[in-house]
Amino acid sequence: MYDATEATITPKSDEELKELVSLARLVAYARENAKDLNAEFSAYCLDLALGALLQDLDSSGVSLSPESGQDSSLLGTRH
Repeated sequence: MYDATEATITPKSDEELKELVSLARLVAYARENAKDLNAEFSAYCLDLALGALLQDLDSSGVSLSPESGQDSSLLGTRH
């Protein structure tokens, strides 16, 4: 059986952290598209997924606070 606490304790490599950040960007983009399309349930589910990814990043020591200047590059804006 999968133990979620074990996953948060295992240190992640730089490559794994980069992959998590990339995945968070992808989910954030998809969430914004879902909102634009008024796909409320899909946007809600993507919001939950994004929250989980951000929590994984936070538990891995990646700071996404506004003071770090990283969260704007993580989530970005659509053009």
